[in-house]
Amino acid sequence: MELITVAHILSAAVHITGVPDLEGLSKKILSSDNHFAAVSSIAKTLCSDVVTVSFAAKPSTGSADCVMEYAKETLSLGLLLLEFNDAIREGDGVRVLRCWKFLFLFFRAAGHKNYCIEAFHLLMQYYYTLTPRCAEQMLWGRFVNSVGGPGHNISGDLHMEHLNRILKDTVSHLGANKTPKSIVRAAKALGPLKDILAEFDKITGVWFTSKHSRRSEKEDLLKVVAELNQNEVFHYQPGRKHLLFPSMRCNGLLMCIDRPKLMSWMSVKAENILRQTPFTH
Repeated sequence: MELITVAHILSAAVHITGVPDLEGLSKKILSSDNHFAAVSSIAKTLCSDVVTVSFAAKPSTGSADCVMEYAKETLSLGLLLLEFNDAIREGDGVRVLRCWKFLFLFFRAAGHKNYCIEAFHLLMQYYYTLTPRCAEQMLWGRFVNSVGGPGHNISGDLHMEHLNRILKDTVSHLGANKTPKSIVRAAKALGPLKDILAEFDKITGVWFTSKHSRRSEKEDLLKVVAELNQNEVFHYQPGRKHLLFPSMRCNGLLMCIDRPKLMSWMSVKAENILRQTPFTH
């Protein structure tokens, strides 16, 4: 998804600047006196004219360009995913919460009921049901940095998966001694065991990284950008539709939300949550 999003960003930038390809885009930026200002100007235009995260989109008509609208929505959702992942890596609880507000709406629009409920519960906890202290703990205590340095945070649930993997390896070596009591004892020793393993690897010079090796995606990225530019997905062509889903909506995912119905649903859910909460603030 990251590659597709980056490809759409580059294709949109080519369209905005009016150059024929990526080479022309690079020359245009490098020829400017202020490279940062040139890139910033393109980014602002992209966010204002291409990204669609609004309820105020115009209804689709027979002359709508569904291919362009699909490309815009792909770019918009991809940027939201990139923002969410980057906020987690930086341990930025405020940005993560902001992303969850958008994700709540998108889950609702896409019909993902369970995800929508979980997102709503999260927002209700932070703004209404938790004490100020617990709310701040929830906001900033969702990340783990086990390697140190900026930009190396991971989500707490992913860290738990890493610990579960160590525990499973430990339990698998118990053999005939594997009993409920020994499993509980191994789980309680998981923290010190993890530190011992890390220290042993350090002493013996074993370098271990949790990152998966990835081959270069440059070639694939250039192919996708070339395909998008060839089909001029960001150039308006009335009546254009994708062959495999010609009946898709052309007015954005958020336009599928019935706002009065959403407000009514939120009111009922909020009332149920508050009724089950022993204290609020």
